[in-house]
Amino acid sequence: MISRQLFPNSKGNALIGVFQRSLLYNSSTLSSQLRPQSFQKVQCLHTRPLNQAKEARLHADIDVKETKEAPHFMKMYTTGELWRYTLLSFVTAQPWLLKLAIKVLPYTPVFLVRFFVCPVYTGGENFSQVRETGVKLLNRGITNMMLSYAVEDADGKLDKAELKASVEMIKQSVNEVLVKEYELAESRFENGQMLTSPASGYVALKPTGIMENSADILANFDNPAYAEQYAKYLDVCRDICAHAKEHGKGKVVIMFDAEKLWLQKGVYDAQRRMMKEFNSNSQVIVAGTLQMYLKHSVDLLKYEIEEAKKGKYQLAMKLVRGAYTHSEPTRDRDIHACKKDTDDSYNEGTAIMLESLASSWKSGDRNGPVSRLIVASHNAESCDIVAKKVRSMAPAGLDLSTNEDVVYGQLLGMSDDQSLELTRRGLKVVKYVPWGPAKATKEYLTRRLEENGDAARGGWDHFFRGCKELMARTVS
Repeated sequence: MISRQLFPNSKGNALIGVFQRSLLYNSSTLSSQLRPQSFQKVQCLHTRPLNQAKEARLHADIDVKETKEAPHFMKMYTTGELWRYTLLSFVTAQPWLLKLAIKVLPYTPVFLVRFFVCPVYTGGENFSQVRETGVKLLNRGITNMMLSYAVEDADGKLDKAELKASVEMIKQSVNEVLVKEYELAESRFENGQMLTSPASGYVALKPTGIMENSADILANFDNPAYAEQYAKYLDVCRDICAHAKEHGKGKVVIMFDAEKLWLQKGVYDAQRRMMKEFNSNSQVIVAGTLQMYLKHSVDLLKYEIEEAKKGKYQLAMKLVRGAYTHSEPTRDRDIHACKKDTDDSYNEGTAIMLESLASSWKSGDRNGPVSRLIVASHNAESCDIVAKKVRSMAPAGLDLSTNEDVVYGQLLGMSDDQSLELTRRGLKVVKYVPWGPAKATKEYLTRRLEENGDAARGGWDHFFRGCKELMARTVS
């Protein structure tokens, strides 16, 4: 069991201005730094013979921070998508409007959320709509998704039937969406219609959305009085992972998402147990998540790697900076005090995982302790550091165009310019796509708007560029 020193029990009560801390921990410096090369060049690249394009791409300069042209992802939006995105860029660029929107959103009629906000930030409410979102992303070079069914029950308000239905939707998303998305991407790649080979699909599992009283169970996972309930919880997790193993054709990963800190001990234990059961013989079925803005995360990552070595299973981790800054009552104690410390923690975490991966690459051992790193970041510098290290560490003969040991992830509706640039450079990119009933996505959307409030993300810039593109379409 992890040392209790990593999870102090005392509760801090010092609160800091929400918006200031949002800016402090926002990892979205990317949009103002990363500008993809012109979309025309991307189109031109696709017209070359596939082998020549692949060669040019893999030997291109991978310094993603130094591209300077304006984002062209807007040209790929439909007019409806563009005006919604432009409107939301305005809302997230104005601090007072953003605060107002966050306060109003929980009380906003569902039909308005569905019409204005969901098309930008979510994949839809049913499998058909999510598949349509997948095709749109595929047309932009994004070869798969990280699906998150938005129903969660941290407050214990859902009944048993609702949660059971949620688990079934999660399982069916493997068959109905992710496998089909992979097969479509594979077909396009084999026919020379895409430069990037398919990426595995992911199911982002909300730990509090799969069983009654999940939050209470996770918070007391090591309490003997909860042993029977926790065993049942693990059975539900096991059922979901087994479904992915049986029906995912080796191309779907169940990824445990992060929760608030008071639940994380249980989440860490559950994801570790599932990786130990399902990740063997170089097969990745389960991945976990670490929030690197937490002070204990680097030590915890080292612990997880040692556990994987001892247990002879493969560790797969998504590294994020963190999304619960505003709601953590002990943030002054448990979260890094400044953005630089968070950045350093994130970059150290990726370096630790890359070192282990590089060791496996050189030895040819596909059963090393680390099997996959998911770089879930909107930060240009972090993506740049990882891309350069991978390129320098990869031994001759390792085909980086098909290798999935390192994958990049960004949120749907955010940093689309970065995603386009990363795919243009031949890197594996997946989009985090929340989906489900519009009512259930409100909490997620509120958090996304909070994180999207930093003007450095390109709110004003994207607003004016969106207006310019809309005007160009009107007069053309």
